[in-house]
Amino acid sequence: MHEFITVPIKFNPDLLRQFATSFGEALNNQQVDVIVLTGRDNYFCMGMDLDYIATDYDPCFVAQFCNTLKMMKSSSKPVLAKVEGGVIAGGLALLSTVDFIIADETASFCLPESAFGLTPAIAIACLLERIKPHHIKYLAWTSVAISAKQALEWGVVDKVSSEASLDQDILLMSHLFSRTPANVIRESRQLLSKYSSFEDVINQGGQLLQDKLKDIQMIEKISGYLENIRLFNDEYARD
Repeated sequence: MHEFITVPIKFNPDLLRQFATSFGEALNNQQVDVIVLTGRDNYFCMGMDLDYIATDYDPCFVAQFCNTLKMMKSSSKPVLAKVEGGVIAGGLALLSTVDFIIADETASFCLPESAFGLTPAIAIACLLERIKPHHIKYLAWTSVAISAKQALEWGVVDKVSSEASLDQDILLMSHLFSRTPANVIRESRQLLSKYSSFEDVINQGGQLLQDKLKDIQMIEKISGYLENIRLFNDEYARD
């Protein structure tokens, strides 16, 4: 059996806690073989809630986010993602911890943090296992969104499906993964962890972000970024 878990469109401490609780419950449910993450039609996830970061930020939030990613990365069960719409910033970090990603052909992927002078450190740490460094630099340095087709070519996602076949492809892959013995999943993760220490890299990325967010000028830049996208009636301001 698979369990669908909806990813919050933006993360703040409360929504992140709810998501982590749902994920943990699925891990502990012996009837669940595969966890499937879903978003919404317009956005899979937009990452950290910048309104929260700009007005009510607590440094513990970064550690909370990193711990959630570690839990997902070390999951004892396969984790799939059904991606529709945009994946932005921390949403791409979260997505990159998933085992197998199937995206709708209209999906897009973007790291916009450089627009307000912030290095997407946690997303970089998560993407390292999936894509080549020069592709990470393109995403992190340009803030340009890439298409689902480009994401497939780079390895950001594992399969691109049409709207008509997306659900069926998710069910098929969930069925295939549900037959994988638990020891194969556990031992594979152990072997792959020797390739690169995800925990070391994510800890370094989290510390870098915490240090940056201590700077009042960085918070002011984030506030300015939010104001600019509201002026353009951006989707971010409406959700």
